[in-house]
Amino acid sequence: MRWKDFLYFQRSSKTAVILLLVLIVLTLILNALLSYRNSSDVILMQNDSLVREFEEFRHTSKIREPSAVTVPNERGAPMERKSAAERSLDKDGSANKSISRQGERNATEGYSSQSSDISSFRAAYPSIEKLSEGETISLNKADTSEWKKVPGIGSVYASRIVKYRDLLGGFVYVEQLLEVYGIDQELFSRIAVYIEPDGNFRRIQVNQSDFKELLRHPYLNYKQVQAIMGLRRKKGDITSIRELSILDEFISEDILRLEPYLEF
Repeated sequence: MRWKDFLYFQRSSKTAVILLLVLIVLTLILNALLSYRNSSDVILMQNDSLVREFEEFRHTSKIREPSAVTVPNERGAPMERKSAAERSLDKDGSANKSISRQGERNATEGYSSQSSDISSFRAAYPSIEKLSEGETISLNKADTSEWKKVPGIGSVYASRIVKYRDLLGGFVYVEQLLEVYGIDQELFSRIAVYIEPDGNFRRIQVNQSDFKELLRHPYLNYKQVQAIMGLRRKKGDITSIRELSILDEFISEDILRLEPYLEF
């Protein structure tokens, strides 16, 4: 007999084996369900008992605050003794009053310190009164503090105006303020009414000034100064601005701007 013969089952035997396996599986599933239900009931019972014990503990552990007790004083008159809660409230009230008074003192000191800081700031940086309508400043004599009085002019613009004016040797026209960096047509139209030209500007000695002095002027560039120095070497002193106008380095606009500043 071969080993395969042991695995051979008739049809009825196969059916019986399958039914047996199904019953075994169902038995295992039923057993698992019953075990889970029993454990859940136990847990619920345990939880209920814990809740009951906790409630009993709360009821038994409550301590009522003793009421005020009347104690006779030395003269025999009844004197009411305060409970612990009332004494605690009295202490808290005293502490709160002390904290409140301390807070008021701190607030007063803080306000005084803040007021002192504001006063120091105002003393260090006093407010500048602006010019009223009809008031003016001198175009070339005004310093930065006077320029800051012009509505629309602050510290930055005042510093730029004075520095550029020094490079030019003074403004000839009020319109030259448009050449200052940052001043556009809108701002110029607002400030022009507060500025009065004074004719106080400095001229350049064309024949006596050296290369650096001529180059320092904003209206002269490097090539133009070279042309002036070259013309002076060729013919000597320059007698008029017309001699500069014939040079290729100068255009008509340059001549118009330079004419008030050059002296021969």
